[in-house]
Amino acid sequence: MQMFIGGKRVDASDGKVSQVVNPATGQVIDTVPEATLEDLDRAIALAVEGQKEWNAVPLHEREAIIEKYCQLVTAPDMVEKIAKVMCEEGGKPMEQCRTEVFANAAIFRIYNAAAYTFYGKSLPYNGESRSQGDVAFTVHEPLGVFANIVPFNYPFELAAHKLAPMLVTGNSVVLMPSGKTPRSAILLVELLVEAGVPANAVCCVTGRGSVIGAAAAADPRVAAVSFTGSTSVGISLAETCAKSLRPVSLELGGNDPLIIFDDCDYELALNETIGGRVGNAGQTCCASKRFLVQRGIYDKFVADLSRRLGQLKVGDPADPTVDMGPCVRESSAKDVESQIQKTVEQGGKIVCGGKRNGAFVEPTVIEVTPEMDIARDMEVFGPVWPVIPFDTLEEALEIANNTIFGLSSGVITSDMKTAMKVANGIQAGACIINGTGNYRLAHQPFGGYKYSGVGREGAVSTLEEMTQQKMISFKGVLN
Repeated sequence: MQMFIGGKRVDASDGKVSQVVNPATGQVIDTVPEATLEDLDRAIALAVEGQKEWNAVPLHEREAIIEKYCQLVTAPDMVEKIAKVMCEEGGKPMEQCRTEVFANAAIFRIYNAAAYTFYGKSLPYNGESRSQGDVAFTVHEPLGVFANIVPFNYPFELAAHKLAPMLVTGNSVVLMPSGKTPRSAILLVELLVEAGVPANAVCCVTGRGSVIGAAAAADPRVAAVSFTGSTSVGISLAETCAKSLRPVSLELGGNDPLIIFDDCDYELALNETIGGRVGNAGQTCCASKRFLVQRGIYDKFVADLSRRLGQLKVGDPADPTVDMGPCVRESSAKDVESQIQKTVEQGGKIVCGGKRNGAFVEPTVIEVTPEMDIARDMEVFGPVWPVIPFDTLEEALEIANNTIFGLSSGVITSDMKTAMKVANGIQAGACIINGTGNYRLAHQPFGGYKYSGVGREGAVSTLEEMTQQKMISFKGVLN
């Protein structure tokens, strides 16, 4: 599959390609261009012109174009086409892929609606003695060209979380997907252009993030950078953007805690613990990755969790009966395997799972203690459930907050006072009561504390970050 620049499918200028691999089978299923800096330069140059064209389109026309895109992407044949692409290249079960396609359209529609209420503000003409007779107001204007870098794990949904607010506010976008899952992003951009977005206003450039992502962040024509991915890469991008004072939005890693108290709805706690981690083989930034269980139910909970996980069907994600597919690459699975082994070396006790076969990692429950790396700053991007006992609420909060991360969190209890004490004391961007932190709605703010990122995504927050305010004043107009 070719990348999409200037409204056309194109190859890299030097003809180089990278392979797209099905992680379930290990087979090469396609190739995509390995974009050169020359290709990126052309894409950005076109985006500069495309942004002017797109910003000149009235809001009601932009809204109609985006709604047309939503209709195109949710047509039954297109849903199946995109879902199949994501399943093949990412290893995600088909039903989860279908859900992601519909989530993409829902996100675009939410931002369409939000744009109609995203007005400027009138400032009081008599707020100061020297402003008597003046009328002042603010307006929101697009930043310009966005470099948009998205990860492999939710290539269609996460692209929507960025593209939708960028486009409704009149920005242009250079989309750079993960080399592991690039093809759905190409289809997304192609459909946007088919719907009526100017061909130069949105493009998809494929290639190595270390090359094109870094170059885009350093390019003076790029007005802002939005990145979802690892903390180390996010820090590097932030340093680059800081040199020219350009805005950067970073949604980074997490080691999210789920705190389960003795008085919980036990079946709910089990279901949330499994469901909040098993999706996408645990490769979700806000998935619960540390499970703190109060000692009164700890032994029974660990045993029941292990039994339930042992009953899951792991295999080819194209099989509709499969509960969990592989990690996105065998190398990713090896990383998870190494993290499990390190935890065992530090004293962790495997209760179930722990084995790897190719890109597949068994659902693994491992008993750990608070001082271990996995209980603090080791983010495991795979199907691993580290369980930690605790006695008191204060102890749980101390364990939960003892990390460099702070993306999301959850607490399960029947006592709402306890729940609110946890929500008030947790150092994270979200706390889900009676659920896991693996919870995201497009209209709510999403982002983390500490090393989990900078900025917020969500309709109540993102439009502010995708625009800049201008104050306009009519001096003495009322005199």
